Amino acid sequence: MRNQMKPRHTLRRFLIVALILLLGGAGWGLFRYASIFTEISSDEQAAAMIAQQRARFTAALSGFGVTPGAIANGFWYTYTDAEGNEHVLYFDPNALAQQNLSDAELKQLTDVVSKSKITDRGNMRFVAEADLPSDLQFHNAIYSFGSSGQTTLDMKRSLSERVKSGTATSDELFQLSYLYELEGNYAERDRLNKENCARFKVRCDDGSAITITGRVVDNSGSPISGARVEIVSRPDAASALTDADGLYTLTTGAKKMEKMRFRASKRNFSDGYENAILVTDGVKTVSVDDIPLESPITIVTVDFAKKTVTGTGNHFNADGKVTVTTPNSSYEIPSGAVVGKDGKPYTGPIDVYLYEFTKGNPPEGLMQVDTFDQVMGYAGNLMKTFGMPYIQFFSQDGIELDVLKSRPMVLTYRIADMDALRTNKDQIYSPLTDKDMELLVEASRGQPYHIDREFLINNQLLRFPAFWVFDRRRGVWDNIGVSVLDTQGTIRTIFYTIRDD
Repeated sequence: MRNQMKPRHTLRRFLIVALILLLGGAGWGLFRYASIFTEISSDEQAAAMIAQQRARFTAALSGFGVTPGAIANGFWYTYTDAEGNEHVLYFDPNALAQQNLSDAELKQLTDVVSKSKITDRGNMRFVAEADLPSDLQFHNAIYSFGSSGQTTLDMKRSLSERVKSGTATSDELFQLSYLYELEGNYAERDRLNKENCARFKVRCDDGSAITITGRVVDNSGSPISGARVEIVSRPDAASALTDADGLYTLTTGAKKMEKMRFRASKRNFSDGYENAILVTDGVKTVSVDDIPLESPITIVTVDFAKKTVTGTGNHFNADGKVTVTTPNSSYEIPSGAVVGKDGKPYTGPIDVYLYEFTKGNPPEGLMQVDTFDQVMGYAGNLMKTFGMPYIQFFSQDGIELDVLKSRPMVLTYRIADMDALRTNKDQIYSPLTDKDMELLVEASRGQPYHIDREFLINNQLLRFPAFWVFDRRRGVWDNIGVSVLDTQGTIRTIFYTIRDD
Protein backbone atom coordinates (compact mmCIF):
# COMPACT_ATOMS: atom_id res chain seq x y z
CA MET A 1 0.00 0.00 0.00
CA ARG A 2 1.35 3.37 -0.92
CA ASN A 3 0.29 6.94 -0.86
CA GLN A 4 -0.33 8.23 -4.35
CA MET A 5 1.06 11.19 -6.19
CA LYS A 6 0.18 14.66 -4.95
CA PRO A 7 -1.99 16.74 -7.27
CA ARG A 8 0.17 19.34 -8.99
CA HIS A 9 -1.46 22.30 -7.24
CA THR A 10 -0.35 21.05 -3.81
CA LEU A 11 3.35 21.01 -4.71
CA ARG A 12 5.68 23.96 -4.14
CA ARG A 13 5.70 26.43 -7.00
CA PHE A 14 7.65 24.82 -9.82
CA LEU A 15 8.04 25.83 -13.46
CA ILE A 16 7.90 22.67 -15.56
CA VAL A 17 10.28 22.97 -18.50
CA ALA A 18 11.29 20.38 -21.09
CA LEU A 19 14.98 19.44 -21.14
CA ILE A 20 17.10 17.08 -23.16
CA LEU A 21 19.98 15.36 -21.35
CA LEU A 22 22.94 15.46 -23.72
CA LEU A 23 25.47 12.82 -22.73
CA GLY A 24 27.02 12.55 -26.18
CA GLY A 25 29.30 9.66 -27.08
CA ALA A 26 27.29 6.72 -25.84
CA GLY A 27 24.11 8.00 -27.48
CA TRP A 28 22.08 7.58 -24.30
CA GLY A 29 18.97 9.78 -24.26
CA LEU A 30 16.47 10.12 -21.43
CA PHE A 31 13.66 12.64 -21.22
CA ARG A 32 13.22 14.16 -17.82
CA TYR A 33 11.33 17.02 -16.28
CA ALA A 34 13.23 20.04 -15.09
CA SER A 35 11.77 21.71 -12.03
CA ILE A 36 13.19 25.17 -11.61
CA PHE A 37 12.20 27.39 -8.73
CA THR A 38 10.27 30.34 -10.09
CA GLU A 39 11.62 32.44 -7.27
CA ILE A 40 14.99 32.59 -9.09
CA SER A 41 15.37 36.09 -10.49
CA SER A 42 17.66 37.58 -13.13
CA ASP A 43 17.97 40.84 -11.23
CA GLU A 44 21.59 41.95 -11.47
CA GLN A 45 21.35 44.58 -8.71
CA ALA A 46 22.65 42.06 -6.19
CA ALA A 47 25.89 41.48 -8.16
CA ALA A 48 28.00 42.86 -5.30
CA MET A 49 26.78 40.04 -3.09
CA ILE A 50 27.72 37.24 -5.49
CA ALA A 51 31.40 36.88 -4.57
CA GLN A 52 30.60 36.62 -0.88
CA GLN A 53 27.81 34.12 -1.44
CA ARG A 54 29.93 31.98 -3.79
CA ALA A 55 32.39 31.47 -0.98
CA ARG A 56 29.54 30.14 1.18
CA PHE A 57 28.39 27.86 -1.65
CA THR A 58 31.90 26.49 -2.19
CA ALA A 59 32.35 25.76 1.51
CA ALA A 60 28.94 24.08 1.76
CA LEU A 61 28.98 22.02 -1.46
CA SER A 62 32.61 20.89 -1.68
CA GLY A 63 32.91 17.19 -1.04
CA PHE A 64 29.65 16.18 -2.70
CA GLY A 65 31.05 15.55 -6.18
CA VAL A 66 30.63 19.19 -7.22
CA THR A 67 33.75 20.82 -8.63
CA PRO A 68 34.70 24.45 -7.83
CA GLY A 69 34.15 25.25 -11.51
CA ALA A 70 30.60 23.85 -11.41
CA ILE A 71 29.86 25.81 -8.24
CA ALA A 72 31.12 28.98 -9.89
CA ASN A 73 29.40 28.48 -13.25
CA GLY A 74 26.28 26.51 -12.31
CA PHE A 75 25.27 22.86 -12.67
CA TRP A 76 22.23 20.59 -12.99
CA TYR A 77 21.30 18.15 -10.25
CA THR A 78 18.78 15.31 -10.48
CA TYR A 79 16.97 14.73 -7.20
CA THR A 80 14.34 12.14 -6.23
CA ASP A 81 12.28 13.36 -3.29
CA ALA A 82 10.88 11.27 -0.43
CA GLU A 83 7.67 10.75 -2.38
CA GLY A 84 9.39 9.24 -5.41
CA ASN A 85 9.05 12.30 -7.66
CA GLU A 86 12.11 13.14 -9.76
CA HIS A 87 13.23 16.74 -10.25
CA VAL A 88 16.03 18.07 -12.44
CA LEU A 89 17.06 21.41 -10.92
CA TYR A 90 19.57 24.03 -11.94
CA PHE A 91 22.05 25.52 -9.47
CA ASP A 92 22.45 29.13 -10.61
CA PRO A 93 25.07 30.77 -8.36
CA ASN A 94 24.19 34.30 -9.45
CA ALA A 95 20.47 33.96 -8.90
CA LEU A 96 20.84 32.07 -5.63
CA ALA A 97 23.33 34.65 -4.34
CA GLN A 98 20.71 37.35 -4.84
CA GLN A 99 18.35 35.43 -2.58
CA ASN A 100 20.86 35.66 0.29
CA LEU A 101 20.05 32.20 1.58
CA SER A 102 20.00 31.73 5.33
CA ASP A 103 22.24 29.12 6.93
CA ALA A 104 19.22 26.80 7.31
CA GLU A 105 18.21 27.28 3.66
CA LEU A 106 21.77 26.64 2.48
CA LYS A 107 21.94 23.48 4.58
CA GLN A 108 18.65 22.31 3.07
CA LEU A 109 20.02 22.94 -0.44
CA THR A 110 23.25 21.11 0.46
CA ASP A 111 21.30 18.11 1.76
CA VAL A 112 19.40 17.86 -1.53
CA VAL A 113 22.52 18.24 -3.69
CA SER A 114 24.36 15.63 -1.62
CA LYS A 115 21.67 13.08 -2.58
CA SER A 116 21.54 14.11 -6.24
CA LYS A 117 23.22 13.18 -9.49
CA ILE A 118 25.32 16.09 -10.73
CA THR A 119 25.39 17.01 -14.45
CA ASP A 120 27.65 19.66 -16.01
CA ARG A 121 25.81 22.74 -17.24
CA GLY A 122 27.05 22.20 -20.79
CA ASN A 123 25.27 18.85 -20.98
CA MET A 124 21.81 20.36 -20.63
CA ARG A 125 19.88 22.78 -22.79
CA PHE A 126 16.34 24.16 -22.69
CA VAL A 127 13.91 23.16 -25.39
CA ALA A 128 10.67 25.11 -25.70
CA GLU A 129 7.62 22.89 -25.42
CA ALA A 130 6.30 24.04 -28.79
CA ASP A 131 9.63 23.13 -30.41
CA LEU A 132 9.64 19.58 -29.14
CA PRO A 133 8.71 16.76 -31.54
CA SER A 134 5.07 15.72 -31.32
CA ASP A 135 5.95 12.44 -29.56
CA LEU A 136 7.72 14.32 -26.75
CA GLN A 137 4.84 16.78 -26.43
CA PHE A 138 2.48 13.83 -26.03
CA HIS A 139 4.85 12.30 -23.48
CA ASN A 140 4.72 15.58 -21.52
CA ALA A 141 0.92 15.59 -21.56
CA ILE A 142 0.83 12.05 -20.13
CA TYR A 143 3.41 12.64 -17.42
CA SER A 144 1.90 15.94 -16.34
CA PHE A 145 -0.92 14.01 -14.63
CA GLY A 146 -3.92 15.52 -16.34
CA SER A 147 -2.71 19.12 -16.45
CA SER A 148 -3.46 19.16 -20.17
CA GLY A 149 -7.18 19.01 -19.34
CA GLN A 150 -7.60 15.36 -20.36
CA THR A 151 -7.13 12.24 -18.30
CA THR A 152 -5.31 9.34 -19.89
CA LEU A 153 -8.61 7.49 -20.12
CA ASP A 154 -10.06 10.38 -22.17
CA MET A 155 -7.06 10.29 -24.48
CA LYS A 156 -7.24 6.53 -24.84
CA ARG A 157 -10.94 6.54 -25.72
CA SER A 158 -10.57 9.28 -28.31
CA LEU A 159 -7.54 7.65 -29.93
CA SER A 160 -9.17 4.21 -29.92
CA GLU A 161 -12.18 5.58 -31.80
CA ARG A 162 -9.90 7.09 -34.45
CA VAL A 163 -8.01 3.82 -34.85
CA LYS A 164 -11.21 1.74 -35.10
CA SER A 165 -12.62 4.07 -37.74
CA GLY A 166 -9.44 3.77 -39.80
CA THR A 167 -8.87 7.54 -39.74
CA ALA A 168 -6.00 7.64 -37.22
CA THR A 169 -2.85 9.44 -38.32
CA SER A 170 0.61 8.00 -37.78
CA ASP A 171 1.05 10.23 -34.73
CA GLU A 172 -2.26 9.03 -33.28
CA LEU A 173 -1.31 5.39 -33.80
CA PHE A 174 1.94 6.05 -31.95
CA GLN A 175 0.14 7.86 -29.14
CA LEU A 176 -2.26 5.00 -28.52
CA SER A 177 0.57 2.48 -28.69
CA TYR A 178 2.48 4.58 -26.15
CA LEU A 179 -0.47 4.57 -23.74
CA TYR A 180 -0.70 0.80 -24.02
CA GLU A 181 3.02 0.58 -23.39
CA LEU A 182 2.78 2.69 -20.23
CA GLU A 183 0.05 0.45 -18.83
CA GLY A 184 2.04 -2.66 -19.74
CA ASN A 185 -0.12 -3.96 -22.58
CA TYR A 186 2.79 -4.82 -24.85
CA ALA A 187 0.75 -6.97 -27.26
CA GLU A 188 -1.50 -4.01 -28.16
CA ARG A 189 1.53 -1.74 -28.41
CA ASP A 190 3.12 -4.12 -30.91
CA ARG A 191 -0.12 -4.51 -32.88
CA LEU A 192 -0.44 -0.74 -33.30
CA ASN A 193 3.22 -0.41 -34.29
CA LYS A 194 2.61 -3.01 -37.02
CA GLU A 195 -0.40 -1.04 -38.25
CA ASN A 196 1.69 2.15 -38.27
CA CYS A 197 4.32 0.35 -40.32
CA ALA A 198 1.79 -1.08 -42.79
CA ARG A 199 -0.05 2.23 -43.33
CA PHE A 200 2.68 4.84 -42.94
CA LYS A 201 5.98 2.95 -43.18
CA VAL A 202 7.10 4.15 -39.74
CA ARG A 203 8.02 2.28 -36.52
CA CYS A 204 8.75 -0.75 -38.69
CA ASP A 205 12.04 -1.85 -37.14
CA ASP A 206 13.97 -1.52 -33.92
CA GLY A 207 16.98 0.25 -35.31
CA SER A 208 20.45 -0.79 -34.24
CA ALA A 209 21.11 -3.08 -31.29
CA ILE A 210 21.36 -1.55 -27.82
CA THR A 211 23.67 -2.84 -25.10
CA ILE A 212 22.16 -2.61 -21.61
CA THR A 213 24.37 -2.93 -18.54
CA GLY A 214 23.70 -2.79 -14.83
CA ARG A 215 24.11 -4.45 -11.46
CA VAL A 216 21.85 -6.38 -9.05
CA VAL A 217 22.45 -5.94 -5.31
CA ASP A 218 20.90 -6.91 -1.98
CA ASN A 219 19.49 -4.44 0.53
CA SER A 220 22.96 -3.80 1.94
CA GLY A 221 24.39 -2.98 -1.49
CA SER A 222 26.34 -6.22 -1.89
CA PRO A 223 26.27 -7.77 -5.38
CA ILE A 224 23.97 -10.73 -6.06
CA SER A 225 25.30 -13.33 -8.47
CA GLY A 226 23.09 -15.65 -10.48
CA ALA A 227 20.10 -13.27 -10.59
CA ARG A 228 18.12 -13.38 -13.82
CA VAL A 229 17.59 -10.02 -15.53
CA GLU A 230 15.02 -9.67 -18.30
CA ILE A 231 13.34 -6.94 -20.31
CA VAL A 232 9.71 -7.10 -19.16
CA SER A 233 8.59 -4.82 -21.97
CA ARG A 234 10.12 -7.18 -24.55
CA PRO A 235 8.99 -10.66 -23.49
CA ASP A 236 10.80 -12.33 -26.41
CA ALA A 237 14.18 -10.73 -25.70
CA ALA A 238 16.96 -12.88 -24.27
CA SER A 239 17.57 -12.62 -20.52
CA ALA A 240 20.92 -12.70 -18.72
CA LEU A 241 22.38 -13.90 -15.41
CA THR A 242 24.50 -11.69 -13.17
CA ASP A 243 28.15 -12.58 -12.62
CA ALA A 244 30.07 -12.76 -9.33
CA ASP A 245 30.04 -8.95 -9.14
CA GLY A 246 26.28 -8.74 -9.73
CA LEU A 247 26.85 -7.34 -13.23
CA TYR A 248 24.79 -8.18 -16.31
CA THR A 249 24.66 -7.28 -19.99
CA LEU A 250 21.61 -7.45 -22.25
CA THR A 251 21.35 -6.78 -25.97
CA THR A 252 18.13 -5.84 -27.73
CA GLY A 253 16.63 -3.59 -30.35
CA ALA A 254 14.38 -0.67 -29.41
CA LYS A 255 12.22 1.97 -31.03
CA LYS A 256 12.40 5.68 -30.37
CA MET A 257 10.21 6.67 -27.39
CA GLU A 258 10.12 3.10 -26.14
CA LYS A 259 9.52 2.54 -22.44
CA MET A 260 11.92 -0.20 -21.36
CA ARG A 261 11.25 -2.07 -18.11
CA PHE A 262 13.84 -4.36 -16.54
CA ARG A 263 13.21 -7.05 -13.96
CA ALA A 264 15.75 -8.86 -11.76
CA SER A 265 14.77 -12.03 -9.89
CA LYS A 266 16.37 -14.77 -7.85
CA ARG A 267 15.02 -17.44 -5.54
CA ASN A 268 14.95 -16.30 -1.89
CA PHE A 269 14.72 -12.63 -2.91
CA SER A 270 11.95 -10.27 -3.94
CA ASP A 271 11.85 -9.11 -7.54
CA GLY A 272 13.41 -5.75 -8.39
CA TYR A 273 12.64 -3.41 -11.30
CA GLU A 274 14.13 -0.43 -13.13
CA ASN A 275 13.03 1.41 -16.27
CA ALA A 276 14.08 3.94 -18.89
CA ILE A 277 12.53 5.81 -21.82
CA LEU A 278 14.52 6.00 -25.04
CA VAL A 279 13.93 9.51 -26.30
CA THR A 280 16.51 9.97 -29.02
CA ASP A 281 17.42 7.94 -32.09
CA GLY A 282 20.80 6.28 -32.30
CA VAL A 283 20.96 5.07 -28.71
CA LYS A 284 23.78 2.52 -28.44
CA THR A 285 24.17 1.86 -24.72
CA VAL A 286 21.94 2.09 -21.68
CA SER A 287 23.36 2.06 -18.16
CA VAL A 288 20.66 1.02 -15.66
CA ASP A 289 20.75 2.00 -11.99
CA ASP A 290 21.41 -0.75 -9.45
CA ILE A 291 18.43 -3.07 -8.96
CA PRO A 292 18.15 -3.97 -5.26
CA LEU A 293 16.42 -7.18 -4.12
CA GLU A 294 14.98 -7.79 -0.65
CA SER A 295 14.84 -10.92 1.53
CA PRO A 296 11.53 -12.46 2.70
CA ILE A 297 10.44 -12.32 6.33
CA THR A 298 9.29 -15.94 6.25
CA ILE A 299 8.73 -18.91 3.94
CA VAL A 300 5.88 -21.40 4.37
CA THR A 301 5.00 -24.50 2.38
CA VAL A 302 1.42 -25.27 1.35
CA ASP A 303 0.20 -28.60 -0.03
CA PHE A 304 -3.41 -28.34 -1.21
CA ALA A 305 -3.57 -32.07 -2.02
CA LYS A 306 -2.60 -33.09 1.51
CA LYS A 307 -4.18 -29.99 3.12
CA THR A 308 -1.02 -29.19 5.06
CA VAL A 309 0.69 -25.85 5.70
CA THR A 310 3.78 -25.03 7.71
CA GLY A 311 4.19 -22.13 10.10
CA THR A 312 2.52 -21.01 13.31
CA GLY A 313 -0.98 -19.61 12.86
CA ASN A 314 -1.38 -20.85 9.28
CA HIS A 315 -4.27 -23.24 8.65
CA PHE A 316 -6.77 -24.70 6.17
CA ASN A 317 -10.38 -23.51 6.38
CA ALA A 318 -13.54 -25.59 6.04
CA ASP A 319 -14.08 -24.20 2.50
CA GLY A 320 -10.69 -25.51 1.31
CA LYS A 321 -8.89 -22.18 1.42
CA VAL A 322 -5.62 -21.85 3.28
CA THR A 323 -4.93 -18.86 5.54
CA VAL A 324 -1.33 -17.66 5.71
CA THR A 325 -0.39 -14.86 8.11
CA THR A 326 2.34 -12.27 8.66
CA PRO A 327 2.57 -9.75 11.53
CA ASN A 328 0.22 -7.32 9.71
CA SER A 329 -1.45 -9.43 7.01
CA SER A 330 -3.69 -12.43 6.50
CA TYR A 331 -3.93 -14.10 3.07
CA GLU A 332 -6.77 -16.42 2.07
CA ILE A 333 -5.57 -18.54 -0.85
CA PRO A 334 -8.27 -20.58 -2.64
CA SER A 335 -7.51 -24.08 -3.87
CA GLY A 336 -6.42 -23.86 -7.50
CA ALA A 337 -5.55 -20.15 -7.31
CA VAL A 338 -1.81 -20.68 -7.69
CA VAL A 339 -1.03 -21.47 -11.32
CA GLY A 340 1.95 -22.37 -13.48
CA LYS A 341 3.10 -20.65 -16.65
CA ASP A 342 0.37 -22.47 -18.58
CA GLY A 343 -2.30 -20.82 -16.42
CA LYS A 344 -3.41 -24.18 -15.00
CA PRO A 345 -3.64 -24.80 -11.23
CA TYR A 346 -0.43 -26.12 -9.75
CA THR A 347 -1.05 -29.31 -7.78
CA GLY A 348 2.26 -29.96 -5.99
CA PRO A 349 3.67 -28.45 -2.76
CA ILE A 350 4.06 -24.68 -3.00
CA ASP A 351 6.68 -22.55 -1.25
CA VAL A 352 5.15 -19.20 -0.29
CA TYR A 353 7.57 -16.30 0.22
CA LEU A 354 6.09 -13.58 2.41
CA TYR A 355 7.36 -10.00 2.59
CA GLU A 356 6.00 -6.99 4.43
CA PHE A 357 7.44 -3.59 3.66
CA THR A 358 6.87 -0.55 5.84
CA LYS A 359 8.32 2.95 6.06
CA GLY A 360 11.26 1.48 7.95
CA ASN A 361 12.24 -0.97 5.20
CA PRO A 362 10.95 0.31 1.84
CA PRO A 363 11.79 -1.96 -1.13
CA GLU A 364 13.90 0.29 -3.32
CA GLY A 365 13.65 -2.15 -6.25
CA LEU A 366 9.85 -1.78 -6.20
CA MET A 367 9.30 1.79 -4.94
CA GLN A 368 10.36 3.52 -8.15
CA VAL A 369 8.29 1.35 -10.47
CA ASP A 370 5.54 2.82 -12.65
CA THR A 371 2.06 3.42 -11.37
CA PHE A 372 -0.73 3.43 -13.95
CA ASP A 373 -4.28 4.18 -12.85
CA GLN A 374 -6.92 3.08 -15.35
CA VAL A 375 -9.11 6.07 -14.51
CA MET A 376 -6.65 8.89 -13.94
CA GLY A 377 -3.85 7.60 -16.15
CA TYR A 378 -0.14 7.70 -15.54
CA ALA A 379 0.49 8.62 -11.91
CA GLY A 380 4.27 8.73 -11.84
CA ASN A 381 6.51 6.82 -9.51
CA LEU A 382 5.18 5.41 -6.28
CA MET A 383 5.65 7.35 -3.10
CA LYS A 384 6.03 6.67 0.60
CA THR A 385 4.76 3.36 1.85
CA PHE A 386 2.43 2.91 4.80
CA GLY A 387 2.91 -0.81 4.57
CA MET A 388 2.93 -2.98 1.48
CA PRO A 389 2.44 -6.75 1.61
CA TYR A 390 4.23 -8.66 -1.13
CA ILE A 391 4.10 -12.38 -1.84
CA GLN A 392 5.76 -14.87 -4.20
CA PHE A 393 5.09 -18.51 -5.04
CA PHE A 394 7.50 -21.23 -6.19
CA SER A 395 7.37 -24.93 -6.82
CA GLN A 396 9.86 -26.77 -4.65
CA ASP A 397 12.23 -27.12 -7.60
CA GLY A 398 12.28 -23.33 -8.07
CA ILE A 399 9.70 -22.75 -10.83
CA GLU A 400 7.86 -19.45 -10.39
CA LEU A 401 4.10 -19.65 -9.88
CA ASP A 402 1.43 -16.95 -9.96
CA VAL A 403 -2.07 -15.94 -8.89
CA LEU A 404 -4.31 -14.54 -11.64
CA LYS A 405 -6.57 -11.53 -11.18
CA SER A 406 -9.51 -13.62 -12.46
CA ARG A 407 -9.06 -15.96 -9.50
CA PRO A 408 -7.46 -13.80 -6.81
CA MET A 409 -6.56 -14.30 -3.19
CA VAL A 410 -8.21 -12.22 -0.46
CA LEU A 411 -5.94 -10.10 1.68
CA THR A 412 -6.79 -8.66 5.09
CA TYR A 413 -4.22 -6.12 6.17
CA ARG A 414 -3.62 -3.68 9.01
CA ILE A 415 -2.10 -0.45 7.66
CA ALA A 416 1.27 0.20 9.25
CA ASP A 417 2.14 3.64 10.65
CA MET A 418 -1.45 4.80 11.11
CA ASP A 419 -0.12 7.22 13.75
CA ALA A 420 1.97 8.94 11.06
CA LEU A 421 -1.16 9.40 8.95
CA ARG A 422 -3.18 10.73 11.88
CA THR A 423 -0.51 13.25 12.86
CA ASN A 424 0.53 14.01 9.26
CA LYS A 425 4.09 13.40 10.41
CA ASP A 426 5.38 13.37 6.83
CA GLN A 427 3.34 16.45 5.81
CA ILE A 428 1.89 14.75 2.75
CA TYR A 429 -1.65 16.17 2.76
CA SER A 430 -3.32 16.84 6.10
CA PRO A 431 -3.96 14.73 9.23
CA LEU A 432 -6.22 11.71 8.82
CA THR A 433 -9.14 12.11 11.26
CA ASP A 434 -11.53 9.77 13.04
CA LYS A 435 -14.32 11.28 10.94
CA ASP A 436 -12.40 10.34 7.77
CA MET A 437 -12.07 6.75 8.96
CA GLU A 438 -15.74 6.54 9.92
CA LEU A 439 -16.72 7.76 6.44
CA LEU A 440 -14.48 5.12 4.81
CA VAL A 441 -15.88 2.33 6.98
CA GLU A 442 -19.46 3.39 6.19
CA ALA A 443 -18.73 3.66 2.45
CA SER A 444 -17.40 0.10 2.52
CA ARG A 445 -20.60 -1.43 3.92
CA GLY A 446 -22.36 -3.49 1.26
CA GLN A 447 -19.91 -2.33 -1.41
CA PRO A 448 -16.85 -4.58 -1.35
CA TYR A 449 -13.60 -3.02 -2.48
CA HIS A 450 -15.23 0.34 -3.14
CA ILE A 451 -12.43 2.55 -1.79
CA ASP A 452 -10.06 3.11 -4.69
CA ARG A 453 -8.02 6.13 -5.72
CA GLU A 454 -10.87 7.61 -7.75
CA PHE A 455 -13.10 7.44 -4.65
CA LEU A 456 -10.41 9.11 -2.54
CA ILE A 457 -9.88 11.86 -5.11
CA ASN A 458 -13.60 12.52 -5.57
CA ASN A 459 -14.14 12.67 -1.80
CA GLN A 460 -10.99 14.69 -1.09
CA LEU A 461 -9.58 11.90 1.06
CA LEU A 462 -6.13 11.47 -0.45
CA ARG A 463 -4.72 11.62 3.09
CA PHE A 464 -5.81 7.97 3.29
CA PRO A 465 -3.46 5.82 1.17
CA ALA A 466 -4.81 4.06 -1.89
CA PHE A 467 -3.92 0.40 -2.42
CA TRP A 468 -1.79 -0.88 -5.27
CA VAL A 469 -1.13 -4.41 -6.51
CA PHE A 470 1.97 -5.15 -8.54
CA ASP A 471 1.65 -7.04 -11.82
CA ARG A 472 4.91 -8.95 -12.18
CA ARG A 473 4.38 -9.71 -15.86
CA ARG A 474 3.79 -6.10 -16.93
CA GLY A 475 6.06 -4.40 -14.37
CA VAL A 476 3.31 -1.91 -13.44
CA TRP A 477 1.34 -1.17 -10.26
CA ASP A 478 -2.47 -1.36 -10.49
CA ASN A 479 -4.74 0.67 -8.24
CA ILE A 480 -7.51 -1.53 -6.84
CA GLY A 481 -10.31 -0.92 -4.39
CA VAL A 482 -10.41 -1.96 -0.75
CA SER A 483 -12.97 -2.32 2.00
CA VAL A 484 -12.06 -0.40 5.16
CA LEU A 485 -13.16 -2.66 8.03
CA ASP A 486 -12.53 -0.46 11.07
CA THR A 487 -11.24 2.93 12.16
CA GLN A 488 -7.91 1.39 13.21
CA GLY A 489 -6.95 0.89 9.56
CA THR A 490 -7.80 -2.73 8.80
CA ILE A 491 -8.61 -3.24 5.12
CA ARG A 492 -9.65 -6.15 2.92
CA THR A 493 -9.02 -6.47 -0.80
CA ILE A 494 -8.14 -8.89 -3.57
CA PHE A 495 -4.52 -9.77 -4.25
CA TYR A 496 -2.90 -11.22 -7.36
CA THR A 497 0.47 -11.33 -9.11
CA ILE A 498 -0.66 -11.19 -12.76
CA ARG A 499 -3.55 -9.44 -14.51
CA ASP A 500 -5.21 -11.72 -17.06
CA ASP A 501 -8.11 -9.46 -18.08
